[in-house]
Formats: sequence, C-alpha cells, structure tokens
Amino acid sequence: MIRGKLRFKEVYSLVKLISSFSKKLLSFLILVIAPAVGKNKPWESLSNTLENTDKAQIRVFKLRDHEGRGMDCLEVFQPRNKDKEGYYGVSHSLKNGVFAIHLTHSPDFEKWRHLKELDQHASQATIHETGDGAFLLAYEKDAPNSCWIRLRLYQSLNDLKTGQFSREIDIPRTLAPTAEGTPSFEEVKTSTKDFSNSEIKLRFHYFQNVRVDQLAHATLTDFQEWKAAPATTINTAIKKLGGNGNLGDRSKFSWKGKTYYLQEVQSTRLDWGSWGIFLCDENGLPLGRIRPSTPKKSSAFSNPAISRVKDAQGNQLLVFSAFLHSKGSALNEAGQMLTVIAEE
Repeated sequence: MIRGKLRFKEVYSLVKLISSFSKKLLSFLILVIAPAVGKNKPWESLSNTLENTDKAQIRVFKLRDHEGRGMDCLEVFQPRNKDKEGYYGVSHSLKNGVFAIHLTHSPDFEKWRHLKELDQHASQATIHETGDGAFLLAYEKDAPNSCWIRLRLYQSLNDLKTGQFSREIDIPRTLAPTAEGTPSFEEVKTSTKDFSNSEIKLRFHYFQNVRVDQLAHATLTDFQEWKAAPATTINTAIKKLGGNGNLGDRSKFSWKGKTYYLQEVQSTRLDWGSWGIFLCDENGLPLGRIRPSTPKKSSAFSNPAISRVKDAQGNQLLVFSAFLHSKGSALNEAGQMLTVIAEE
C-alpha cells in the first residue's frame, strides 16, 4: 500500500514499469502459449483417423471366411516381398464350445479363403515374421478352467500354410495360478534358424488373484527360459483412467515415425458392454480412448489389431481390426470389424 503523495516523476516511473511488465507478459503469451491453443497433438490426428471408419477405403462388419466361419480377433499380415500375393490373417472361431485358430488369405480384404486350421482349444493368435522368412505364432492354449501361452515356429510360409511347425513350447504360468494369455510380440532376436540362441520379448495378460486380467511383460530366451513380471506402471495408469475391469489384448505399430499401442480396456469388471480401446504411447501408457464410429453406433470394442501392408500398386495401407461385442453393439455389426486406411 502506498501512503502519502507521490511526486510526478515517481508516478511516471511506476507507470512505465507496469507498462513494460505488461508488454513482456503479452509477448510471453503470444510466443509460448498462443501457438499451443487449438493445435492438435500428433496422437490426436491418429485417433481421429482410427475413429472415422466411414472414411476408410474398406469397412467390413461380421467378417467371415468362404466357409462361413467367423474370423474373431483377426490379425492381418503380409509376408515380406509378397506384395502381389494379397493378404493373410490369423483368427479364431468357436464351434461346439471349442476355440480353434485358423489361417486365411484374401486378395482384397473383403473375401477371405480358409487355408488351414492351425490348432484347437486355441485362440487370440498373433504372428511375427523373422528376417529369414520364418514365422513365430503365439496364442492362448486352453483346458478346462485354465489357459496358458503356446509358441510355435514355422520355418516358411509354405510350412505355415500346411501347419508344419518345427518347434513348440507351452509356457508355464508364473504370475497367475489359472490363466495367462493374449500374447503380443515386442521384439524378436535370433542368430540360429531353430531359435536355440534367441531372445523373444512379449507382452501378455495374467489373471491376477483369480479376479481380473492385468498386463505383464516377459522374455523367452533360447526358446526355453521364461522370465515374466507385471507391467505395474501401465496397469496403474490405465486404472486411473477408468480401466477397472480386465486389461487384455494389445497391438504395437508405428505411425509417422512414432510407436504406439492399441490396448483393450474393460471399464467395469464382468460387463462385456464396457470394453473399449485406448491409444497408448511407445511405452504402452494411455493417451486417450478411441471410439470408432459405426453406422449403428456400436460402442463395445476389444481385441484391436493394426498392421501395415501394401496394395498391388505399392501404396501403404493401415489395416485396423477389432471385435465388437454383442452387448453394446448392433446385431448387424457385432462380430469382427475390419477397416483399411490409406496412409497419408
């Protein structure tokens, strides 16, 4: 508080000081804060691209193969240097209470021909091609009241088509007594064709306290030694954003030079209509939920998968697929959804 009378020079100096400070503050607001206003973050552009399925080149609901078999939890892949041969997929179906994994092929993403049943009492498959053209297949293997992760090695595309695997391992559960599954590949290194000198990093879920699925990561060394640990930081971050149910399947991919994940998240335990998909950063930490648009406004999405492929003309495409649960989805949309997006 200023007491007494101020002389003219003192008042003038005070006004100049306030004016100078105001100009500096204004300059700060213009240079630092203003550019950020209204500017989308890179991941928001990606989120919008995945959500606006009506703008996709191709959008298919209730996907089935040529024999009428469901293609649930489809993961599309394109073998290296096989751009002209169309697209392959691994998925599962349910018949008479038994899950089975299948290999399919398509020339156009819309018509799929069944090639081979790869295993029974099996689901949630994911595939990785090595540098020398071999394929690793990882999936959930089930028995009454339990499931675990199985890996198989196929030495070539032809071996995969005929179901001839050269190695197989059933991984013992170490984090949960009854269930571990939904594997996804993080990184694969090997110096031998038979993977006797190798390192395979995966992510998966485990049934924590026989109550709720949580995320974990692990390394399989030399196709025999398994070390796993909970992904506590990711689990905590997702829970803070409302993921109070199961945390399961995920898909790692790149977009404009950056790595992202799509992660399925159940908001409420035991509520199949509360499944949704989160876009996550390169570490798997959540950035925000994506809500793909559908004509009938379906809202329950899970088992996201993203892959990058090329069309016959060499154009890059992003294939985004997800499973739409019957609870929370329209009858004519529930099942497997697939969209194809041209990369910008």
